[in-house]
Amino acid sequence: MNSTIKILPNFKKYNSYIEDVKKKINPIMLSGLTDSGKVHFAYSTHFYTERPILIITYNELQAKKIIKDLAYFTNDTLFFPKREIFAYDYIAESKETFYARMNVLNRLHSGTAKVIVTTIEALMQKMIAKDVLYRTCINLKVGQEVNLNNLKENLIAMGYERYDLVEAASQFSVRGGIVDIALSEKQGVRIEFWGDEIDSIRYFDLASQRSTDMLKEIKIYPSTEFLLEDSKDEVIERILAKNEYLEEDIKQIKEGDYISKIDRYFNSFYKKQETFLDYLPEDILIFLDEASKIKARSENILKDRDAVLKSLTEKEKILPDALLNLEDYVAFLEKIKNKQTIYLERQDIGFIDKQTMHAKRNGYSFSYREVNFFRSSMDLLFEEVQKASIAGKNIVILGGTAEGSKKIAENLTERGIKNRWQEILEENLVPGVAYVTSGVMSTGFEAFDFNLLVISGEELFAPPKKKKVQSAAFKQGETVVYSDLKPGDFVVHRSQRNRSIYRCKHN
Repeated sequence: MNSTIKILPNFKKYNSYIEDVKKKINPIMLSGLTDSGKVHFAYSTHFYTERPILIITYNELQAKKIIKDLAYFTNDTLFFPKREIFAYDYIAESKETFYARMNVLNRLHSGTAKVIVTTIEALMQKMIAKDVLYRTCINLKVGQEVNLNNLKENLIAMGYERYDLVEAASQFSVRGGIVDIALSEKQGVRIEFWGDEIDSIRYFDLASQRSTDMLKEIKIYPSTEFLLEDSKDEVIERILAKNEYLEEDIKQIKEGDYISKIDRYFNSFYKKQETFLDYLPEDILIFLDEASKIKARSENILKDRDAVLKSLTEKEKILPDALLNLEDYVAFLEKIKNKQTIYLERQDIGFIDKQTMHAKRNGYSFSYREVNFFRSSMDLLFEEVQKASIAGKNIVILGGTAEGSKKIAENLTERGIKNRWQEILEENLVPGVAYVTSGVMSTGFEAFDFNLLVISGEELFAPPKKKKVQSAAFKQGETVVYSDLKPGDFVVHRSQRNRSIYRCKHN
């Protein structure tokens, strides 16, 4: 168990919070947290309640930051990205997003998804209903008799494409009595037949094509969320009943080339529609990262959508169903009201909606601060650690790599600061001792309620980055202020007669 998590039950306030979660008090608000502090709280809640968690944030940049911080606690974080909705036809699109989304959906269906991060935009989008997507799963066991032709037809119906050799996700091949199915970009499953009977099932590596683990049984999940709910003829019939459609689209759908048409005629493809929230298990804990920002982002998404629809209308283009179907913040709140929800906030916020009002009644206020050090502030770091050590704080320093963390430990020893280096930190923290370990978070933090100081020192021994250089013309005697530069960056001032370079400093 990670030591920064292990320490928390030593404090009464944290135990009270966890008891409320276990009693299913809903909703709850936690305020006073930094961004990395939010992740610290969310993961610890997952750990001590043994329940899956979903962290919802306001944009993908923040989602990536959360995922980076979660990587210190677990190597099994899943990200559910938004789907790009196309207003016009497209020739090709990267399948990376498709694979990432299907991986999360399949992990949820199998019950193996434990920590998930997503954005409000991904949750506003309609998608195929859960029971429609998973009505075609294939269960295979050693010794089972299977008609090979039926297996091939079922794989195609689940979105797999047949190739001579399996090299990427969503592909399958049949060579004699051997069927290879790519489950991801790296791993596939090899099924060997003796007649109609399955003789063996093995995982294999797509790159080397070598078999790895033997299996007794396996469940094959769909490879795409764009399965047909009904036959192509029924879809076409519904499209033709609409006021607007293109004959070329109908022709392509008849020929089986329908994926690029789904956004435009989404309601004709899927009579029953759901959102990602409908795929979640009953016991999942939902964390909202800054509710006001999530609400504002959802409103801006709809404003942007309306602008696109207006432009399409002016150009006399068909309005895509997938854009028209986006859900608003009210619908989002309705979907999560029966799930236990925990608000993660930097500050004690006002009432955004009825749920935040109830959450504040069940609220806990904590005191966190961000802690950042860089190459130019080594002395400040050691001064901070020395003070924390004298004060008897629980100190953890994340040095990035094993080599980087060892260098930090050596520097602490040279300065007479008590420390211990461990590549993986799982032991009980001793107050006043600086524990140096591998790993990194986007920012360090100090949690005053838990007497805990976590410093992320990845930048301390990293190669120096190129300094930002900004050029500007100026008049003699003129003062120029640059708000986007940091100490150590350079500014180039040019005049008609000379060129001067200045290193930035704090003003």
